[in-house]
Amino acid sequence: MKFNKNNFLQIFFKFTLFTLIISNSFGQNPANAPTNTPANTPANPNAPANTPGTNTPGPRTTQQAPNQPLPNRNRTTNTNDPKAARILKLDAADQMAMTKEDSLRAIREAEAEQDVAKATLRRRIFGYNLFNTIKFDPTPAINIATPSNYILGPNDQLIIDIYGYSQANYKAVVSPDGYITLDRVGLVYLAGSTMEQAREKILSKLSKVYVGLQPNSGYPANTFLVVSLGNIRSIKVTITGEVIAPGTYTLSSLSTILNALYVCGGPNELGTYRKIQVIRNNKVVATLDLYELLMKGFAKNNIILQDQDIVQVIPYIARVAIQGNTKRNGLFELTENEKLKDALEYAGGFNPYAYTHRLKVHRNTSRERKIIDVMEADFANFNVMSGDSIVTERLLERYENMVSIEGAIFRPGQYSLDSNPTLLQLIKSAEGLKGEALTGRISIVRTREDMIIENISVNLEDIMKGKASDIVLKREDLITIPSIFDLTEPAYVRIQGAINNPEGEDGIEVPFVRNLTIEDVLVKVGGLSESASLSRVEVVRRKRNVDPTSANAQISDTFEFNIRPDLSVEQAGNTFVLFPFDEIFIRKSPNYVKQAFVQVEGEVIFPAKYGIKSKDEKVSDIVKRAGGLTPQSYLEGATLIREIQLSEIEIEQRRRAITEIANSVKGNQTIEVEDVDATKKSSIGIDLRKILENPGSNEDMILQDGDIIRIPKRLETVRVQGEVLYPTTVKYFDRDNFINYISKAGGFTKRSLKSKSYILYANGSVDRTRRFLFVNIYPKVAPGSEIIVPQKTSTAQQQISQVQNLLGTLGATITTLIGIIGIFRITR
Repeated sequence: MKFNKNNFLQIFFKFTLFTLIISNSFGQNPANAPTNTPANTPANPNAPANTPGTNTPGPRTTQQAPNQPLPNRNRTTNTNDPKAARILKLDAADQMAMTKEDSLRAIREAEAEQDVAKATLRRRIFGYNLFNTIKFDPTPAINIATPSNYILGPNDQLIIDIYGYSQANYKAVVSPDGYITLDRVGLVYLAGSTMEQAREKILSKLSKVYVGLQPNSGYPANTFLVVSLGNIRSIKVTITGEVIAPGTYTLSSLSTILNALYVCGGPNELGTYRKIQVIRNNKVVATLDLYELLMKGFAKNNIILQDQDIVQVIPYIARVAIQGNTKRNGLFELTENEKLKDALEYAGGFNPYAYTHRLKVHRNTSRERKIIDVMEADFANFNVMSGDSIVTERLLERYENMVSIEGAIFRPGQYSLDSNPTLLQLIKSAEGLKGEALTGRISIVRTREDMIIENISVNLEDIMKGKASDIVLKREDLITIPSIFDLTEPAYVRIQGAINNPEGEDGIEVPFVRNLTIEDVLVKVGGLSESASLSRVEVVRRKRNVDPTSANAQISDTFEFNIRPDLSVEQAGNTFVLFPFDEIFIRKSPNYVKQAFVQVEGEVIFPAKYGIKSKDEKVSDIVKRAGGLTPQSYLEGATLIREIQLSEIEIEQRRRAITEIANSVKGNQTIEVEDVDATKKSSIGIDLRKILENPGSNEDMILQDGDIIRIPKRLETVRVQGEVLYPTTVKYFDRDNFINYISKAGGFTKRSLKSKSYILYANGSVDRTRRFLFVNIYPKVAPGSEIIVPQKTSTAQQQISQVQNLLGTLGATITTLIGIIGIFRITR
């Protein structure tokens, strides 16, 4: 495409015009648009909640046809086109609607945050948990005895029982006018009467019918009257003020002030818990203090409510915060005459770790905050104010009268300074000194008033003998009684060699004690083993005064002894006493050899385990002792399996290879590996036919302990594995060679590395493919062998190496041919 400057300018101009149109249509902010409300006009009180203070209309709801497409805000429009102008107006209205929705969402989120803050504040108020439980049933129990102070009203049902000389039963309901109707008596007015007053009125009326209800002519009453409450009426109670859910509630006539508070959720974050009023007939008839119920378990003014009662919860008057080491932390409400002591009682008092000597009160003033220290003696008289924050700190993690003693003492630990003011009294309380105590120089670590730690050295021996005065102790003194064992190196005697309980290659360390002998050490380690030599027991002793200037100075003394079978030492003169750090060596007897065994398996007459008779016993000797071979034995497949001890270098190489394999695993794959064993069993290829034909020859190997001679039956198969088309096992034929067996497995693949093919024979020996010029010379195939063809690797480096090898081979071949030609010419 050929570049045209005019086309480019035209496209650029259109793109700029499109950008200006889009920015004008979307860049206007409806919130900043001018309104009809003047700048100094007060807000409209009837405005919607989402637009306070303005006359801006709320979000507009538009009806969209089901199949009508929404306006595309991204398309290019012409501002002179009326249709385009309508689209721009529609876009602005939609943007305004989106702005209103965002505002509503922000308001809802703010209200949710306020609700969370209020709920958090309520949980801190003391007494809030009384109403904040779902397990409580606010309905009062009706299966109880009728309270004597219960006030009767319309719809209450009375059950009147007469018993004794006369018997009768009445059930009457109080009418809306306050009357009950009784047979043979008539109307009785009971509205507003208590249960006790109602009983007296009914008794007065019924005594005219039942004469026995009243004493008469000196005779006592022989008929009795019981009045109880049947069905209970409902009442209307209004709960106002600072409660969770104010309103008018329908309650049972047995409901109290607490039942009403439970129904409405209790006081809110502003409501009082100390002055809850019941208003009846425009008069306050009771004032409930919930703290009485919370602190004492009862409330004397928790009266039974009546119809049309008003329960008013006013805002709290004074509230303080208590935090720190009190049993309760939170917000507590106080009345006018209550002091700091009362607030601490509402908080449950101090916990065991409180610092009670002084409290800190944080108070709000008219300008800022201030802190007041209140001493313990002023708790009962200190006036608290609303908004005070009372902080109870934790006591110090230190003792005012503690001293400590440690070291060579029978009972080390902490003691009271009041009971042990001096050093000797403290040692006496600690049950005295141990025998190894070093009394010539003890130390007292003391912390001074300026927090500097100093050490005081004391001669305790002089104090105990009265040559020096006793030391007066101070708070937090630490007395250390050193031991003579702390000042000496732990001494031992080490024994190693042919002993019964060797713990390791370095032998056993026996703690040194004075007058320790060789016999004592032998007994401590459990005696000598069977392989121990009783002669030439050697003791090596370190020199303590070696001449550092002498090149051939003696650095140790050696002593040799013979030991009797009873573990006594043959020596002349005094008993040989060991010194600290002596080394005892018990040699192994050169004549002692443990039994060695060889396992013979497979095609022999008597396959079993055989003991090795002599140090030079060979394979032919064991086969002969096993009765010889069976007719089915396959001599070429005989194998000698021997346990080989790996060297440190081999172990390290194997561990490195395992680590590299484990590190090469990627992703979520895992590999589990075991640690390298220091020993392994290896198959050694032997030519049993030559061994049996010529016993004692170089082919006949000397046997070792743990060897296994395995002689299989005649094998008639050959296994082909690796990079062949069809790995398989085929029958052995003498006429077939290596290539024939490869053909029976389908032949080589494209990735076969023919020049590296090898054969693993039945006796464990391996033979590889050789190469002469460009020809592969494959090994001979035997019965029971396994042909293995490896796979080519396709790395660039290996390909380069192969080319280099090929060029080197060609160069050597050409050089050889040139030399042969030159020699031929010279001879001619």
